[in-house]
Amino acid sequence: MALFLVNSLMTISIIGFYLGYFFRKSDQKRHRFFNTIGILANLTAAVYLLGMKYLLGGIAVHQIYPAAPENIIHIHRFFAAIALVLMLCMGYLGWKRKRNLHVKLHYIFLPLYTIVYISGLFLFQSKPL
Repeated sequence: MALFLVNSLMTISIIGFYLGYFFRKSDQKRHRFFNTIGILANLTAAVYLLGMKYLLGGIAVHQIYPAAPENIIHIHRFFAAIALVLMLCMGYLGWKRKRNLHVKLHYIFLPLYTIVYISGLFLFQSKPL
């Protein structure tokens, strides 16, 4: 159930980011709304995952198991952390209307976040190997 919740929040997040990207030129209000939904869903999933891992006994206690070697999981987490920092920077820059840097970062953030999202779907499962 925990993995389903995390995957659902991440799916809402990526849909929000791509809908926000779609409306970036035509409707700034929708652009902000969908990207805010994406950020909030992503932060909720990240806090939930970190809470499970470090405060609630580990992710295995909640029936989330890695489906890949540990070094691959660490690489995934490394790039997920980079994507999280980029997301927060983009959110801040968009909020402050620093358009030039905000626009440049999306060229890195969207592909990176998409790769992290898709890899997360394959790297974790709800049953042990």
